Amino acid sequence: MKSKFAIHTTLSSDAIKVLERYEKDLGAKNVVLEKALLNLDNSRFKAKLDTQNIDRLLKRVPTGVPGLDEFLEGGFPKGFSIIVTGPPGTGKTTFCMQFLMEGAKNSERCIFFSFEERAQQLVQHFMRFGWDIGKYIDDGYLEVFGISMLTSEEMIEIIESHKPDRVVFDSLNVFTAPDEFRRSTSWRALHRLLKKEKITSLLVTEKTHGIEEKHFDDYDFLGDGIVFLDFIQTNDIDTTPMPVMAIQKMRATCIERTPQPFRFTATGIAKYRALNIPQKILQDKIDQRRTERDLGIV
Repeated sequence: MKSKFAIHTTLSSDAIKVLERYEKDLGAKNVVLEKALLNLDNSRFKAKLDTQNIDRLLKRVPTGVPGLDEFLEGGFPKGFSIIVTGPPGTGKTTFCMQFLMEGAKNSERCIFFSFEERAQQLVQHFMRFGWDIGKYIDDGYLEVFGISMLTSEEMIEIIESHKPDRVVFDSLNVFTAPDEFRRSTSWRALHRLLKKEKITSLLVTEKTHGIEEKHFDDYDFLGDGIVFLDFIQTNDIDTTPMPVMAIQKMRATCIERTPQPFRFTATGIAKYRALNIPQKILQDKIDQRRTERDLGIV
């Protein structure tokens, strides 16, 4: 009596039904029939993508920072996860708040998760720029979660409930260590949800080095884009450091990686549209800082 083997698991459900009926009638598996069915089932190795219905042009999400969108072909690509990084005190939280306020103004649902500041403190930070945060919270367009010990599972529940268009996580260094970040099953589940729902997210991280150092961590490799904020002294007469912003990475976008100067205003962050500082001077200052660091001067 012939032995009965397991049915080939890569066959389609219809092909499996044919094999099962054949085995039931004859009491044995027919290798020739299985191979024939496998050849007919030639779609089993193809990606299940409907290329005809994929948008050829990426939708862009305005950043809310005057002068920045023109460097990003109209804004951040919708559904991207952007790393906002740099040393402490360079404006990362303000940048992210401004991004959320732009969404709220356009009737988009937004969530701010902070792992370091109380919700009241964050709201006060928003209000100092004259933003009517209370209105957007009351209208349901903005939710602020302060220094709480939310788990990734709880954040997933919140996101699934509120169905936001924009989300900020500030900062990931408190949430998880860089070397554990990409392997974390809890974070991967959260990241998968952001991608599935096409939620544009800003992920704040802290750097212990300046923009002159080419050193990237696991946060940077996972992000679809990297915005690096820092301060650079632009001349030897005025020693006041100038805030600069560099788009170091942005998938599906043609970008200028040279640091661009920006300023803090009464209404938030704005890029300088016209500034008499050649890009070469900024780059020379960055190179000088790198040399001084290597020599142990700074």
